[in-house]
Amino acid sequence: MTDLERKLAEALRGQAREVTPDLDAAWAEQQRRQRRPPRRRKVAVWGAPLAAVLVVLTSVLLATQLNTASPPPPQPATQPGQELVFAKPEIAPKNLAGGDEPLALTDFAGQTDTWTSYATNPADQAGKSWFCVETFAKGTTHGGPGSQYGIESPSCVPLSDGAVRAGYVGKYGGPLPAGKAVLLVGAEVRDLRLYDEAGDLSPAKEVGVLGRDRVFLAEVNPGSPPVRYEINPTPVPPASR
Repeated sequence: MTDLERKLAEALRGQAREVTPDLDAAWAEQQRRQRRPPRRRKVAVWGAPLAAVLVVLTSVLLATQLNTASPPPPQPATQPGQELVFAKPEIAPKNLAGGDEPLALTDFAGQTDTWTSYATNPADQAGKSWFCVETFAKGTTHGGPGSQYGIESPSCVPLSDGAVRAGYVGKYGGPLPAGKAVLLVGAEVRDLRLYDEAGDLSPAKEVGVLGRDRVFLAEVNPGSPPVRYEINPTPVPPASR
């Protein structure tokens, strides 16, 4: 073999070693990859137990909230009747005159004399009717200056529409003693019941008429005026035996 042929053969063997893969190195790399678990598999292995723990904790939290939650507040009981609002009375309004004969309501003792509360229905100059409560010494229905009891007699309110036309709640020093209330109602009212804020019942008794309206007087709790009223309530039938 000539020198040229020998050099050519050596060059070909060198190129063959560069192209031929390193089988040992490739096998070692494959073994290393098989021994290391994939990252996705690690996530799957740890994710399932973590999800189970979260489900258990959520269930325990919900159960604790249900056990410790305050019960809803009780609903207020339905109040009977309709709302009752007393108009603020005017003390000794001017230009009121006429009306029916004063209607006696009740007697009460003053410091020295006995007095009588009256209900009246005068009218103003425009012809509008008013409802007044005033007090005179027992046995009289009128008098001159200073003849009435206290400084709030008479106390008057204009009449309104509806079943309850007007009303007045008694007070200490007023023309009607504390513990009583008087109401002027329409002629259609035959029975009247009053209720205070606590729901206590105060039956009212008819004591007379003014014009075509009826006057009812009721015993009420001092300091707890009526706030609701009921007219002509349907009587409860007796239980059958």
